[in-house]
Amino acid sequence: MATDSVNFYITTVDFEFFLDKVYGFGSLFWIPVLVLPAYFFWCRFYDYPCDLENHIRSGRNWPYLPMYWKGKKKRMIRTASIFLFWLGSLSFACALYYLIPYKHIAFLFAGFLIAVFAEFKIRLYGTGEIIRLQQDRYFQIYTNLANQALAKGDEISDSQLLAKAQWQQQNDLRLADKQGRLLQFLRGEAKL
Repeated sequence: MATDSVNFYITTVDFEFFLDKVYGFGSLFWIPVLVLPAYFFWCRFYDYPCDLENHIRSGRNWPYLPMYWKGKKKRMIRTASIFLFWLGSLSFACALYYLIPYKHIAFLFAGFLIAVFAEFKIRLYGTGEIIRLQQDRYFQIYTNLANQALAKGDEISDSQLLAKAQWQQQNDLRLADKQGRLLQFLRGEAKL
């Protein structure tokens, strides 16, 4: 009697239906070929301020957040980024499951883990250039201000130097952002 009640509550899960859907979606193996590069360019040109916010939270004073990064646009960009991330991960996992002749759920999970790792690297590479350009521009300004103060023989504290460099960085990038040429300004001004 006890085993009947246990068997009643324990139901076996049949993965056939799920794996058939995965196999069917995997037959569209061209989707990750389109989504992964789209995710790269989306991160590079629109979603990079999210990573800059993380640098601001960690106490760095050189990041500049573009003017479009607030309100509804920010939420829409983040939503699209998350959608592209998951679409790329799931479609890659399904495509790998479809393309490998031996069908086992482990290949689905392995494909998913590989895709998540690859997309983290894609994001890191996509946003890394903008972050590095802003950091290089800030330290270029800092060095120029320190050299000017040294040439004049002025005594300037490090905190004053940091504040002046931050102000000039934010002001220069805000002006370039208002003119719609933030990335061009960074690429032209920052030392690579």
